[in-house]
Amino acid sequence: MSRRLFLPLLIGLWLLVAGLLLRHGGVLMLAIPPILFACVSVIASLRFELPDIRVTRTASRHRMTEGEEADIVVEVSIPFAHSFRGELSIIDDLPTGALQVDGENQYLGDLVPGESARFAYRVRFARGVHRFPGVTATAWSRWGWTGAQSTLPHETIITAHPRTERLKTISIHPRRTRAFAGPVRASRGGQGIDFFGSRTYVPGDDIRRINWRAYARQGNLIVNEYELERLADVNIIVDARLIAHYRLEHETTFDHTLRAAGSLAQHFLHAGNIVGLLVYGDLIQWVFPGVGKPQECRILDMLASSHAAEKEVFEDLANIPTRLFPAQSQLVLISPLVDDADVEVIAKLLDHGYSIILVTPHATTWEAKQIGSGASAQVAARMSNLRRSLFLDSLIRTGTSIVNWDVAEPLGYAVERDLGAARFRRHT
Repeated sequence: MSRRLFLPLLIGLWLLVAGLLLRHGGVLMLAIPPILFACVSVIASLRFELPDIRVTRTASRHRMTEGEEADIVVEVSIPFAHSFRGELSIIDDLPTGALQVDGENQYLGDLVPGESARFAYRVRFARGVHRFPGVTATAWSRWGWTGAQSTLPHETIITAHPRTERLKTISIHPRRTRAFAGPVRASRGGQGIDFFGSRTYVPGDDIRRINWRAYARQGNLIVNEYELERLADVNIIVDARLIAHYRLEHETTFDHTLRAAGSLAQHFLHAGNIVGLLVYGDLIQWVFPGVGKPQECRILDMLASSHAAEKEVFEDLANIPTRLFPAQSQLVLISPLVDDADVEVIAKLLDHGYSIILVTPHATTWEAKQIGSGASAQVAARMSNLRRSLFLDSLIRTGTSIVNWDVAEPLGYAVERDLGAARFRRHT
């Protein structure tokens, strides 16, 4: 029973009790109208039903980058054949992670059957897959004494990808490449644009490749060889173990890890490589290797829906399913690292013939600001940096290419600094 009906019923009952106590017929007569009104209203409310409401939600975009905004337009209508007369309230429920920044996400007013009403608002989205659960509709009778409420299911999915940045050229040299032309130098002579070496002429060689200067000096036909450029398999592994990440004010190092994965995937795909993605920490979330724009969308969609988790089976990196990766291919591991066991796993992957680039995010700058400048704080910071340096030094000795990335700086700066041509190390 609504509060509007409860008040007249309470008044009627109070007058009824007073009339009986006072044995006054006039007071008893005064109790009849409010009690009768309340009873009739209750009966009417039992028969009152929510009208057939048609709701349409339209979003200006369904895929975007985290922090961007989308315009949402909701149109409400009641079919002409319906006899509804009253007031209608429509509230468009927002999903978690969506922040309304402009407009109104609700409608309140009279709606005549056969007509429609609309309202619009703007929402900013955090990273994730956002599902609008539905619309809450409430209808009241003309005088507002009776009403009905229901949730109308109307799902709209908007995906907010992690932010990415454009990276400069990253040289990779996996031990094995595909047979198709691509951007990766295969360390073998053949068709290409970069000089690789020279050899004695063999019948059938292209005469345009004959080195006539060498022929003039030696008297033998010598042909130039160029370095083959082939397609490579690049698989990106994201460390999603909760124990490996920590919170930085409004976000975590895992958010930065996902942004780095998206940036690297875009870079290798735009270069023409075959790229796959493995998110390791909750379930085995795997995007089968592919090429082109559709593969980029699949990878970014996976990153948008990923979250850090704590599962005992994934407490270390030893259970990475290497059977998913082609032998002697290129792996890109993005992980803050936890302990020596992680270092041993990377060394084993190298021993199995994989070429590895390790992107290890950390927040040294942010931590230094938080702990202050006291003597004990400085000692703690030095100990933390020393522990991290020991991890990285042991990996460098194995031949791992490392990007030591402070998340306070752009990823592109760290990649250019640590993976420049002069600093690139190939594991042989």
